[in-house]
Amino acid sequence: MPETTPPTEPTPDEPAAEPAAEAPATRGRRGLLLKVVAAVVVLALVVGGGITAALALTGPDTHTLTLTKTAGGMERDTEREKAGASTLSAVEKQVVDNIEGKVSYTRLGLYTQDDEKRGPVGPLLFVGVKLATPVEDPATLLADFRSRAKANGFEVTSLDTGDDSAGACAAQTEGQKAAICAWATRDTVGQLFPTAVGYSRGQVAKLLTDVRADVERTD
Repeated sequence: MPETTPPTEPTPDEPAAEPAAEAPATRGRRGLLLKVVAAVVVLALVVGGGITAALALTGPDTHTLTLTKTAGGMERDTEREKAGASTLSAVEKQVVDNIEGKVSYTRLGLYTQDDEKRGPVGPLLFVGVKLATPVEDPATLLADFRSRAKANGFEVTSLDTGDDSAGACAAQTEGQKAAICAWATRDTVGQLFPTAVGYSRGQVAKLLTDVRADVERTD
């Protein structure tokens, strides 16, 4: 065991040095990491085994996912993404590992929600997945999401996506409110995770719909 040197006591003429104040930027990065970790915990609890992709040989679909500068009226925060890069990589790995089927690519981005009328202020984590081979029925991609959310005590409801895709939200309505929403097409999945507590299902559903309009394209 290596020896340690005991701390030197200050002399009467030498006042003890005060601990250096933590830089605001450092505090902000640490706070962000805690919030993103919270999103990862929710992801693990609710999605668990992840999205199940029952692949069908029906040819490629036409959707693409792009992390835009703004999505749903919210600015993308690339600086916060850099600060939480290792945590976001862990989320990405978990998502890819949990999908039964080949993933073409993933898109993870943090968007700043700063309008109290839309919900609690704070970053939202968008997780998008593009499948290399489409599924026959988009609802199959969310089946595991639904069952695991229910198993963890979340109320699950369908989300009207307004097209031939499928949508679902998982919400905790008792105690501290929390919600996650997702959509799925035959070849894409998008999920939105608030990193601040207090969101209702309706608030996250609206934000997801707005974000989708900017990050998903149909060729």
